[in-house]
Parts: sequence; C-alpha cells; structure tokens
Amino acid sequence: MRASTKKIYFCPRFHVNFYHSYRGDTPDERGFGKDIRIIRSILDDLDRLETEGITVQCAWDFDNAFTLGRILPAHAPDIIRRVRLRAEAGTDEIELMSWNNGLLTAQTSEELRLALSWAISAPDGSGARQQFGGFVPIARPQECMFTSSQIDVYRSVGIEAVSLYYSAVPFNGFGSFFPRLPAEKRYNPLTLRDPRTGAAMRLLPAINQGDVAEYYLSAPRMLRAVRGAQLRADDESDMLVVLDMDADDTFWAGFAPGFSHKFLPSFGGLYALMKSVASLPFVVLERPWKYLETHPDVAEIRIDQDVADGAFDGYSSWAEKFENYEVWTTIQKARKQWEAAKDVVWPILAGDGTPDARDMMSWAGKLEPRLREMAVEAMKKRLLALSTTHFGMAAPVMNVARLEKARQVAARALELSTAFLEEVTRAYGVKKEASSGLDTKASAGGGPNLGIEAAGAGGIRIVRGDFSVDISTPWVDYDHRIRRSSDAEVAAAPNYRAEGKIFLSRGGPRIEWTRAASVPAPGLARFDIRVRYPATEHRGWDRAKAGRLARTWDARWRQLAPFEIVAFDALPVDRPVHVWKEDFDGNVTSYTLDYYRYGGNSTLADINSHVTPAWIALSDGDRGIFVAQASPLFLNFAFCPLRQEIRGETQRVSMYPFGTLWGHQYRYPARVTGLGRLATVLTADHLFSSAPSWEGKEFSAALLIALYEGGAPPESLRREALARIAGAADDSRNAP
Repeated sequence: MRASTKKIYFCPRFHVNFYHSYRGDTPDERGFGKDIRIIRSILDDLDRLETEGITVQCAWDFDNAFTLGRILPAHAPDIIRRVRLRAEAGTDEIELMSWNNGLLTAQTSEELRLALSWAISAPDGSGARQQFGGFVPIARPQECMFTSSQIDVYRSVGIEAVSLYYSAVPFNGFGSFFPRLPAEKRYNPLTLRDPRTGAAMRLLPAINQGDVAEYYLSAPRMLRAVRGAQLRADDESDMLVVLDMDADDTFWAGFAPGFSHKFLPSFGGLYALMKSVASLPFVVLERPWKYLETHPDVAEIRIDQDVADGAFDGYSSWAEKFENYEVWTTIQKARKQWEAAKDVVWPILAGDGTPDARDMMSWAGKLEPRLREMAVEAMKKRLLALSTTHFGMAAPVMNVARLEKARQVAARALELSTAFLEEVTRAYGVKKEASSGLDTKASAGGGPNLGIEAAGAGGIRIVRGDFSVDISTPWVDYDHRIRRSSDAEVAAAPNYRAEGKIFLSRGGPRIEWTRAASVPAPGLARFDIRVRYPATEHRGWDRAKAGRLARTWDARWRQLAPFEIVAFDALPVDRPVHVWKEDFDGNVTSYTLDYYRYGGNSTLADINSHVTPAWIALSDGDRGIFVAQASPLFLNFAFCPLRQEIRGETQRVSMYPFGTLWGHQYRYPARVTGLGRLATVLTADHLFSSAPSWEGKEFSAALLIALYEGGAPPESLRREALARIAGAADDSRNAP
C-alpha cells in the first residue's frame, strides 16, 4: 500500500450512569459499587499511561440527576474531581447525555428541551457546566434513543452533533437500516437531516467492544483493516474511531484475572488496549469534538426509524414488559394534569401566543414564586420518572427495588401535577381539559363501514371492500411450544364476542381471554380485550442474574401475542410496506420495512423502532391498516411491535399490540467475522425475552382499528380516532 499522510484518530468514550435496572442503590457489587471500582481503574490506567508518555484523550458523558447530582458526591467525589482535572487540562472532553438519563424519544419537546438544558446547567447543580466547568456540543443520548423529528430541539439548546452506534452486533443504533456504509462514512461525521422539516445536525457514528471482537478480539487488527480501507478509498480522508462503552463495563477493567495481555490485549483492560493501539504509527489519540472542529461532514443521511440500542435495534427492551405499561400509564396521567394546568395559565402568561410559549422555559418564570416552585418540582419528578432505567433494559424482569422506585416516582409525578393544576386553577381561572396538541374534532364520517366476521377457531376477519385482514386468536410461546386456544367460543354479528382458554400443560395453568368488537363510527372498529396470564412455577432462571435483580422468574415464557393482526400476507417483497407513526408533538413520519435485505435476515422477529403515543399504521401504498390504543388505563409509548417474515418472493407482516416477541437477533451489514455478534448473543444481559414479566398478570385494554386506501392514514381518520380516545379518557378520569 502507498504511503499516506492521512491518519486514523482514536478515542475511548466512557458512558457513566450509576442508576441501573439490573442493580440496586448500594455501594457494592450489587449496586453502583461496580461502577466506582471500574471507573477508578480507568482513571488509574490513564495516569499510568501518562507516566509512560502515552496521553490518552478521552470523552465522557454522564447522567446528571442520579449520578452527578446524588451518587458520586456522596460515595466517590474523587471521580468527579479527577475527570474535571482532565477536562480542564484539555486532555478529555465532557459530552452531554440528558439530565434525567431519559427515554428521550418518548418525551415532548418541552420535556426534551428541559432534559437537555438541565444537562448543561441544572436546578440541583448537577449540570455539566456546574460539575466540570464546561462541555462540548455533542450529545450521546442514553441508549442511543433518538428521532430525527427532535433535531430542532437539540439545536435550540446549542447541541450541534449527536453520536449513535453504527455497529455490527446486537447493541446497535442505526446500523441495520442502511446498506453497508463504507469506512470513510462509518468513521467520519455525517449530516443527519429530517426530510420533513429540512432541519439538520451532525451525526458521529460510534462502535462498541463487540465491533472489536469482530476482528478476532483485536483492536490493532481492526484498526489495520480500517487503515487498509482508508488507503484503498478513491477520496482518501482521515477517519475517527470512537470506541464507546458503559464506564462500568468489565471490558475496561479486563475480563479475567491473569488475562493474557500478550495474546489478547484488547480485552485485557484499558491499559493493555491503549498500549496496543498507541503503538500503531498511523493512529493519533484525539478527542471527538476536536476532530469535528477540523473535519467536515462527508455525506448526508436520513434515519426514519426511532432509534434505540435495545434488543432488535428498537424499544423491545423498554416497552414490552408488563411493568412498562404500569409506569407509562401513570406518567400519561401526570402529563394530562400538566397540560390542563398549562391550558389555564398559558392564555394569561404566554405573551405573544407562539407555539414555543407553551414550553415551560418561556412561561414558568412569570408565575408567582410558590407556583413556579411547584411547576419546577412537578416537571422534575416527571423527567425522573421518564428515566430509561425506570423502564429497564434489564431482561427478562427488572430489579425489584428499581421497579418499586419507578412506581413511586411516577406516582409522585402524578401527585405533583395534580396539585399544580388545582393551585393554578385557584389562582388564575376555570379548569380546562388538557389539550393533546392536535385537532381532535371528530370527522364528519369515517368512510365505508367495516365488516367484522368470525374467521374460524375464534379468529376475526375485518373486511373493507376487497381488503381484509385476519386477527388470530391469542397465542403464547411457552416451554418451547406455540400454544393456542383449544376451546374458543364465538358470538357473531352484530356484536362480535369471543372467549377462550390456553392451557400451558395438560390440566395445568391456563390463560383466560375475552375480546369483543363494535363499530362506533363508520369505518372504525373498536375491540375490548381482557387477558389473564396465570402464575407459574419459576424455572430456568439464572442464579447470578437473579441475585442482582433480587427476584426469580419462569424462563419458559418466551412470546405473548394477545391480538395478532396479519396486516399483509403473501405480499410481493418488491412491494414495500411502510410504517406510519406519530410522535409526542404530533409529527407524522414513516419508515420502510426494506432493511431485512441489508443484513440478509429472512425474519425480523421484533420490529419496534417506532414510538407510538396513540396509533400506528401500515400501508403498501395502496391500502393500509390503522391501529390505535384506546384505553387510558393501559398505555405504552411503543405498544405495537411488528414482525416481518420473508418467504421466497413474498412477505408476511404482522402487528402485535400489547405483545412481547422474541426470535433470532439481527445480522448486520457491517459484520466481518460474526465473532462479535456471537459473543454478544451469548453474553449480553439484555438479550432475553420480556415475556416472563407478564406471568401472573392480568390486563384490560382497547383498540381502534380501521382499514383505508392509500399511504399515510387519512387525517380525518386520525382525528376521529383521537377524538374518541380523548372521550374515553374523559370518561375514565375518576377511575382508580
């Protein structure tokens, strides 16, 4: 290969969050003691390398409210001091995460702007500027949770770039949604643009330890491969490799006592890793922001999915446990009270009445001091409830103490928002109902009537002209078998009703379910659902993990499908299906189910890359199905996972509202040897089904379903559904 003046810049980045769904709040190995131990070892290794003439420039990001605001000051203030000294010396940089370690894509723009602003400077003094004296305008969102519709909010608080995983292993951000990016794009900043608004910001791809494992567990071998791609490129450019991993990960300390640094230094801890990397003549150790300051974006891309780094590159890990519905429903009640309070104060305090005036940062300061303090406390508690940890990447269940804390903080958020509404009503005027931010006036008509037919064995068929979809009887995957109802009873039109039982073993525990259908408006069907999952003997649980979670589970529960909708069957694969969704600010966007081909996946077992406050729709361009969650008492921010199965030249796409899916993890375009993927699948704590969390639980829920023509669901249909959902919420406002 020819000589080159171009370099490969390398930076380790440490993601710091002491608040875990796997562990509790104790300063030992079952809590955040592991974080303290490993971060101190990281800092010791950096000091040792410095004495040997190797200055490692690093990046750090911290959650503020839990780690910087509470745990570190009480238990390890030396860590803050040591990182601050490195940042002040210009050796390291402090990037932003979010104040609340938040479920950012499921936050409103008001909540997101506060979470990002408080990450810089917070009421509790935990902001990056307050703790470290400064920061760089890069955000590394918790769990890579990001949606392009929020670019304007990031830019409004001064954040210029976002960093997400582009990985070859199932701990990924956007790595499965595109054909393979060449090295010059994978290891350089990109322009990320929202096609709906044109808003843009910079995107910095990052990798994790699994990507190192792809190269026979060797960072030098990986970097030599990147160097080869760099020299072969027509337009040779510098490249930046950001190796990002949780700061409490054993990777940074080394995986085993007596680990052979000679043969596998990349997994022998930070000291051995950086010694091996620094010895390469073409490598420069550099901070990401310094690189971005001197290197332009090399390409422009768009990401239409809502990104997260959980199982199946989406929200499976945080949305499909039973407790996720519990906590989210309480948060939504708190939001309703908050919006009602804003409807009281906004006309009086907003000033010019622009949309931004509904943002707390523009009106709360005009409240009298007592009410302002109430507003801030109510918002703080809701942001804390929105922590990703309260929904838990932990699988199959959450740590028992953390789950109780999640319930408590969500309930407190509701209590404070309700009290705030009562006080502003007393101070400023008549209470109004909360606004959804959308026009929910019912439409004049919903189109042609739907037909609802029995479809054998308790199933349902919805018919609209020549378009029909089948809804299967409930089923579960339990103890390595798909189990369905054997005795479903059906009462047909005019009011469809079905009920049945699913036996998990002969004469053993059974699932009981009922569902009823009606047509509340032309073209719109309503389904009321109740399912009771029985308690079963706990088997197959891992002893070490159970110790960390302080609970056991029945690992025989693998998948739950209480309401499977076969949206498209035997559809040609060259006729793509589009997923339509609406975020928490009413922005309607879509993405295409075509990325099975980029990684060669014949089945995408659990597609949950869409935040869905109220509804989701699928369309093949000519016809579509619209599904909305209609019960205010059982809600989720990503309630409807999907599955796509490729069968030769055809595809089957199904929807699973209130379901929990499982199957093979994806294979990715960026794969090299497959070793990293294999290691991740075998060792990652989060790659387990959430189905055991539903054992012994019962739920009642409702759906609104419509069939329509065209691509995006018609606005009139959305208005009709939202109006009826709002009406159901009003009817239940006094429910327990």
